[in-house]
Amino acid sequence: MGSAGIASSSDWPRVGLLLLCGMFAATQVGKLPPSMTELREQYGASLVQLGWITSVFNLTAATVGLAAGLLADRIGRRNILKLGLLALGAGALIGALSPGIGVLFASRIVEGLGFVCIVVSAPALMRDAATASRLKLALGLWSSYMALGMTTMLLLAPLLMGALGWRGGWWVGVLGAAALLTLTLWAFPEDDRAAAAVQAPAALLAGLQSSTPWLLAGCFAIYTLQWMTMMVWLPTFLQDEFGFGLARATGFVAVVIIVNAPGAWLGGWLSNRGVSPALLMLVSTLVMGFAGWGAFAAGADPLPRLALCIAFSFVGGVLPAAIYACLPAVAAPRQNFGSVNGLAVQASNLGALLGPPSAAALVGLGGWHGMGWAYLATAAASAMLILRAAKAPELQAPGSTRAVHG
Repeated sequence: MGSAGIASSSDWPRVGLLLLCGMFAATQVGKLPPSMTELREQYGASLVQLGWITSVFNLTAATVGLAAGLLADRIGRRNILKLGLLALGAGALIGALSPGIGVLFASRIVEGLGFVCIVVSAPALMRDAATASRLKLALGLWSSYMALGMTTMLLLAPLLMGALGWRGGWWVGVLGAAALLTLTLWAFPEDDRAAAAVQAPAALLAGLQSSTPWLLAGCFAIYTLQWMTMMVWLPTFLQDEFGFGLARATGFVAVVIIVNAPGAWLGGWLSNRGVSPALLMLVSTLVMGFAGWGAFAAGADPLPRLALCIAFSFVGGVLPAAIYACLPAVAAPRQNFGSVNGLAVQASNLGALLGPPSAAALVGLGGWHGMGWAYLATAAASAMLILRAAKAPELQAPGSTRAVHG
């Protein structure tokens, strides 16, 4: 199968392998929070230092996502995927052997670069592996990688830390990267540099002059800002507001995270059935706004607020699936799927980076209910971006994904 166009028949084993690569990359995002306490005890690290080690992963992706996408379009998406797995494994190895916080911080930068390479290249390779009639479904599956990977690590962390301490997650990163790199070399043996290097970098950048990729990237940034804020602060909120113990709060958060995955699958299925991705995005962002507002509303009964947290994540999962459903059509004129996806990755990580500290500032100023009003405001901003993007010609043409060959 060449890398230059949509497949004549769907290669679901390759689609599954690419989803597995994304899930693995997400486990490396989620391995640090459970290790915080042990890292503080072993290295005497401050909360500020641990905060930087946590955020540098998203900071790296928020800085180089677009550059990685341009590079993938230029030197080949298969090559970038393999490079990403190699970097993720190398970073995990450096971290597992780190003698102190400084080396661990540096290892997270290397891991962050690997993460970006994987999440930029894998969706483009899915486009090559799926038929036009199944492309949106495949991309909907892909959009669940973060929820699946983070939940997997949340479940594995107690076992790994019990056996290997905080380094357990890092050794899993080493072994997982080696295994997936071996499978990827077998499933994608060809070097696709020649097929990718059809356009000069200037032409690829020119493909981003349209407002549509930026509008979709803005929607993605707001989505991750909202979702990551909920996932980071929900355990603390449950303990403060409802008196949950740590184990109970963590268990509920795991449920909230995992329901995002079937929401993403639903979004991919509905897009594949012909429902307008713009309509799906609009409904999803409005539900997220009102559910987030209700979840943090002061004085409401606990049970409805907990149900709203689950609805927030489930319906929210539809939004990234709908965005991914739009990307092939947006990239079609310039054959720059990697660049368009790289911009979306960069924006989404910017949202994930800014959301939790911004929410902390709001809570400090006005209590938890201040976060609820922020969800309404950000949902309104996202809705305006979606309505503007919906007017783009490439998102209105019927069967537009069938025209994608980039």
